[in-house]
Amino acid sequence: MSHQNIDKFFKVSAILFGQLFVDAFGLEYNIIRLYRNELNNFDGTNLFTDLVFETREGILLNFEFQDVKINKNHLKKYMEYKVKLQCQSGKPVVTVVICTYHLKSEVYIYNETETSILKPIIHYLSDYYDEVKYISLKNKISNHVRLSYREIQYLVLLPFMVPKKSRQGRIKEVCTLIEDIKRYNLFSDDEMYLPLILAIKQYVSDEKERNQLIEVLTMDMPADEIYEKVMNSGIYEHGLEQGLEQGLEQGEENGKFSMALRIKKCLGIEEAIRISGFSREELENEMLK
Repeated sequence: MSHQNIDKFFKVSAILFGQLFVDAFGLEYNIIRLYRNELNNFDGTNLFTDLVFETREGILLNFEFQDVKINKNHLKKYMEYKVKLQCQSGKPVVTVVICTYHLKSEVYIYNETETSILKPIIHYLSDYYDEVKYISLKNKISNHVRLSYREIQYLVLLPFMVPKKSRQGRIKEVCTLIEDIKRYNLFSDDEMYLPLILAIKQYVSDEKERNQLIEVLTMDMPADEIYEKVMNSGIYEHGLEQGLEQGLEQGEENGKFSMALRIKKCLGIEEAIRISGFSREELENEMLK
């Protein structure tokens, strides 16, 4: 998966799962909104961090997503981002690197006594793979037991907990499980599967197979239509300072309206109208229910 696509996969995942995404990595912060990820340089150019959340504790959480072995240049870049973001915002910044490279890097570029506070927190996604947990999830699905948001998040991230050569196979496994989850109504918020579309587009080369897998994730909308909605929504291109409710509301309405309302939360009602195709009246009536 290209660096650009790994960024998009995790940005969509982080925004859709919200507080659960933060909690999954043991970060004891409560997010309240997305924060601008644009950094201004003195020469007039702009840099963009991957994703920034503002927290109730007054901390900015700067997420960076990495799919190759972390080297000195990467860490220097993250340090530069952190300093610029702190100076620009006036807020303390915690940098969190989510790395899907399956071997840990051994990089030591910091002087412990001078720059330790600038160190990023690095999480290797391979550390979160738990075969017992995976088997337990499969057993719950086979026994038609309803799943939680946290368990769905684990399934969505699962293909990136394994080496690249194994990802295509794991994507197929997860899509098969999601097909059963939907068949037996074991989880009610279908849009949470959407980040996997980005993974399928990258790793599954056979067009027929690719479309079949995407159809598993896309409710009653055509695969290409859903993909374009995800890619064109802008939620991973702009660090908009729009309200993002802490956590996820259980029991939100299913289907197309659910997706439209989630887009509204991230981008506002005008973008929700444009992307979903619903009228303002339809969305406002749905919000009043």
